[in-house]
Amino acid sequence: MMSYSFLPNAVLILCLGSLVQMAAIAAKRHVGRDALIGFLVLVASLIGIFMPTVLIMTGAMPLFAPDPWASYNAALIVLSAMAIHIMSWRNPVVEDEAVGSEYYLLLTLTTLGSVIMTAAIHDITFFIGLETLSLSLLGLIAFRNRRIDAGEAAMKYIVLSGVSSATLVFGFALNYAETGSLRFLSPSIANAPEPILASMGVILVLTGMFFKLSAVPFHLWLADVLEGTSIPVAALVAVISKVALFSAMVRYFSSVNLYVPSAQVDEILVVAILSMIGGNLLALSQTNLKRLLAGSSIAHIGYLLVAFLSPGPFGLASAAFYLAAYSAATLGMFAIMAGVMPQGADIDDWYGLFRRKPAAALAMSVMLISLAGIPPAVGFFAKFYIAAAGISAHRILLLLVLVLSSTIGLYYYLRLIRIMMLPAPTDASLPEVEAPWGGNTALITVLAVATILFGIFPSGLVGVGRNLLAPPPPANAVADNTAGVGP
Repeated sequence: MMSYSFLPNAVLILCLGSLVQMAAIAAKRHVGRDALIGFLVLVASLIGIFMPTVLIMTGAMPLFAPDPWASYNAALIVLSAMAIHIMSWRNPVVEDEAVGSEYYLLLTLTTLGSVIMTAAIHDITFFIGLETLSLSLLGLIAFRNRRIDAGEAAMKYIVLSGVSSATLVFGFALNYAETGSLRFLSPSIANAPEPILASMGVILVLTGMFFKLSAVPFHLWLADVLEGTSIPVAALVAVISKVALFSAMVRYFSSVNLYVPSAQVDEILVVAILSMIGGNLLALSQTNLKRLLAGSSIAHIGYLLVAFLSPGPFGLASAAFYLAAYSAATLGMFAIMAGVMPQGADIDDWYGLFRRKPAAALAMSVMLISLAGIPPAVGFFAKFYIAAAGISAHRILLLLVLVLSSTIGLYYYLRLIRIMMLPAPTDASLPEVEAPWGGNTALITVLAVATILFGIFPSGLVGVGRNLLAPPPPANAVADNTAGVGP
């Protein structure tokens, strides 16, 4: 029987846009033109997210689910990709006309894979999106081929990415053997003919996702990769891939009662606790700013898992709010690094920034207090929202760990602000502070203002979150609703 499926407009636009970019590169290389085409493709895909969804005929179950959760995360991903595109405009990586054009093509493909993952309700669709993201990201990580550590970072990423992808596929295979379906949905362990087999499949899928999310104890690759690659690509790894994976994980467990103890719930609980504590302890001992932000990213994944395990009236809405707050602050940090001091990887290089570049130091302080959860930045309300979700779900242990780990995080965030306020040691040789180009200055300003305004007036983002209070519909519900649609 012929049925109808949904094709998100952003996916279609990004696919066509990547083909246009390939044709333009094949015809004649021009970095400026190819960068402009890539940015216009992102703008068009952002507009397409809010347009009516395209219906296509299929002979099988639908591949995508058009719901507010997918649209919200796709918009967040595309906006983040636009910010990274602006950061990259005057990056030394893409100034070489011999290779710069491919950078923007890979950025479009990375965005395409991430958007596919947010709406995927089929195992194959999710896996195609995941591998599109992973392979494009591999090329971006290794793009700084003049640096030895870029090759090392790429090798670590490809090995661990391959392991996580294989783990995911094995989990999907066990789920298919148990259910006979390729729906991107956790099977019911209680009703499965072989509960142990079904449980093993779900745990393997979870493990593969945690590898990609770099949650503890699957986090060992993240700090090395962020340190080895360029600043814009490090921002992409820390933001876009996390948003895509987390949104997909929420959809995969949309039909699971997370209040009922089970092997997969216990795994998520342990990983959340380890990520909150381990990520902050990792960041605490770093002297490199990229590695510090890697530890921060791991800790924030743990905070998001608190919202994930609190599926009450605030769970999904608090996670959506937190994703936006985390993305804005993290992108702001990397934008300041790229625009002001691209060679300043060591934390000690930032001594005296308030005297050398007061506007940039002020913007960076705004991002740091948001990541730390200090008012009036949006990070405070985001963390408070997650705490409210945990209280409503009676996740007392997770809340205690959240408070403890956030207290640890205060030290290294505030320490960096203190370093920017203090004068540099007399014997220190500090890198030169650059003047960011206009686009990067505008990006930093927008992110800093948004971080403060949404912290003082959070009702705008909260209103968006209210539309996401219900979990995204599981794959079987979408299949049932579309199977009987006529021409």
